[in-house]
Amino acid sequence: MSSEPSDRFEADAPMAREAEYLDARSPSVSSGLGVRVQDLTWRPFGRSRPVLDGIHLTLEPGERVLLAGPSGSGKSTLLRAVAGLLLTADAGDLSGTVTVGGRAPQDVPGSVGLVLQDPGAGVVASSIGRDVAFGLENVSLSRRDMPSRVAAALREVGLTMSPDSSPATLSGGESQRLALAGALVMEPSVLLLDEPTAMLDAATASDVRAVVADVVTRRRLTLVVVEHRLDGWLDHVDRLVVLDASGAVVADGEPRSVLAEHGESLAAQGIWVPGVADPEPLVLALDPAPDAAAGRVHPGRVVAAASAVRVEHRSRRLGGPSRTTLAVDGTDLEARAGRSVALVGPSGAGKSSLMAALGGLVEPAAGAVDMALPLTPAESGDRAAARDRLAPPDEWSSTDLARVVSWVPQRAATSLVGRTVRDDVLTTPLALGHDPDVAGRRVDALLASLGLAHLADADPRQLSGGEQRRLAMASAVAHGPALVLADEPTVGQDRLTWAAVSGVLAAARDEGAAVVVTTHDPGVVDDADHVVRLSAPPQPPADPEPERRPLLARAGPLALLAAALCVLPLPALLDTWRQGLAVLAVEVVLGLVGLLAPGPGRAPAGRLRDVLVRLAPASLAVLGVAWSAWLLGGRDLEVASGAALRVLCLLVPSAVVVGFLDPEALGDHLAQRLRLPARPVVAATAALQRLQSFDTLWGELMTTRRVRGIRSDRGPLARGREAVVVTGGLLIGALGQASALALAMDARGFAEARRRTWAGDAPWRLPDTLALGAGLLVIASAVTARLLLP
Repeated sequence: MSSEPSDRFEADAPMAREAEYLDARSPSVSSGLGVRVQDLTWRPFGRSRPVLDGIHLTLEPGERVLLAGPSGSGKSTLLRAVAGLLLTADAGDLSGTVTVGGRAPQDVPGSVGLVLQDPGAGVVASSIGRDVAFGLENVSLSRRDMPSRVAAALREVGLTMSPDSSPATLSGGESQRLALAGALVMEPSVLLLDEPTAMLDAATASDVRAVVADVVTRRRLTLVVVEHRLDGWLDHVDRLVVLDASGAVVADGEPRSVLAEHGESLAAQGIWVPGVADPEPLVLALDPAPDAAAGRVHPGRVVAAASAVRVEHRSRRLGGPSRTTLAVDGTDLEARAGRSVALVGPSGAGKSSLMAALGGLVEPAAGAVDMALPLTPAESGDRAAARDRLAPPDEWSSTDLARVVSWVPQRAATSLVGRTVRDDVLTTPLALGHDPDVAGRRVDALLASLGLAHLADADPRQLSGGEQRRLAMASAVAHGPALVLADEPTVGQDRLTWAAVSGVLAAARDEGAAVVVTTHDPGVVDDADHVVRLSAPPQPPADPEPERRPLLARAGPLALLAAALCVLPLPALLDTWRQGLAVLAVEVVLGLVGLLAPGPGRAPAGRLRDVLVRLAPASLAVLGVAWSAWLLGGRDLEVASGAALRVLCLLVPSAVVVGFLDPEALGDHLAQRLRLPARPVVAATAALQRLQSFDTLWGELMTTRRVRGIRSDRGPLARGREAVVVTGGLLIGALGQASALALAMDARGFAEARRRTWAGDAPWRLPDTLALGAGLLVIASAVTARLLLP
């Protein structure tokens, strides 16, 4: 199969390619296809037992199936098998066959649409419009037809923001809707949804179910939905298939008949059977944590209070103006000792942002956050300065904050800091100086209650999403904090693990902690002592004065990339530190000129700061080269400085240019202007997109370390060591993200795409020529310096 990009975009060629694609898929794209699963067995690498063992399943064309089972029963794995993706990102032993319409699913890209369990990890573009269009590019739809299809898909799922908006600004529920739009836009014959409403409020979840039902009925699709809670889908499906903990089919038939016959046994396995009362939270008696902050404030008294808090999120689309999203505006919130508060409201209402502000994880743009005096650093004896009594929690040191506050993030994977599951839970107690033996007993009790004891020595990054969320819950309460913040703690849990998570929250509350949870879970809401309903604040009107664009933002990505690559010969051209200094001066001047933003409108902020931030990690490499050259070059400063300047001359252009390299636009240019093959182009642009999001991931990791009590607050050496550790975590996280990204891309037809169109054009303009000329000017300055300077 050819993966070459299309060369032309005239109307007749794309229409011919699209017709060819439609003919290859099925007689009618509006009709569902049958699915046959025969003797399917899958054992992931490193597991002694298979997740799926000899599964046989037949789905008729147009059939609507609800797939249920306890956590770990293999539901998500079965969906990936039907989509033909089991070996995309995972290694293991696979046997048996899966066919869709009589063919292997990967043979007809776009025939199966899959919405993954963690939709945020599968974003493939830096704007929501290009993310939705990604599947259309893979099925060779003409560029002129993409905007209307993308707009219709976004409208169907209720995403009303501009297609240029960054996915990073979306809430968890909005990310789920984006993933659903990405699947629906391809008009698949089989639609697979992995917990599509787990993080949505009741109204939005109902809307999404209605959208799915309408699309499935109108297009006559075959549908398979995985959900822990069955009641919302019973009116939209005609078949219920249940897997047990071993991955075997134990019930299959008309939904209400299956529930009538097997309801009690299914509930006992952990399935949320409609009509069966929610389980009671697990009763958990924990050994008191030594030196715990919980209990220092009398029951019912305020632990933390937010007054008129305003939280803003700023984002910038590459080369475009910055945007400010108002997440919380003028909101009050109190958390009281021994009480729990549930924050509820639609997706995007600011629940997570308000929680983060209350716990000192973010600095509010306005308003105030106060902690009870017995919990402040001065009163706890860590520091005696009177001013510390008045400092808001966002200014506290890592250990001061960790002693009082704990956090279960919405993306539990970002909270992992230990080598093993047990090490992860012990991290904060040991960082706070708790007795290892006493803390160990408390940790073991938490792991046992949450069903993680058998995984105590496992790598936490290898756990499932539900297991990682329970691990984050254990780590949050292990040291007895006074304020427990839990963001959607019960998502992805069955009845049994839900009872365990709820029991841990109740145990923390009984110890005297104030517990704040964001949730769409009615059971969690019913258990709360107080419910606060939030709604999305009205957004401020757009600034009537447009933001000026820097000169670099006016050049295309291919020209910028070429300009940055022009410096590659510099190490061979530069012999002395004087030559390096001269070339560096030219680069700095050209870079400053490129950052200028002439013309009417507002000046863009943070241009030079962003470049310096990108250069900060590179400075470690420069210092390392200088040190090595000094040692190996007879401790000659000229040799050391010359080597350091050569490296710096290589890095500066990239630091200036990379902030203006739009990944999608670069892919458009590489494929259409240089005629490069589609697969390496998309892989490179996806990697660049992830690289440019590293600052966000870095911030999440540093926030995790701060609230876990292990972030370095003093000393350049300590901070340097921490930077190395976090960089390692960043790389590990990037590998995990790459695996999820590969799965998401192939779920939208990328792996087997025979031809590919591109949603954006690739013009070459005067600014491109000037940018390339600037790169050549750097080389000319190097040649001149070599001739004129000793």
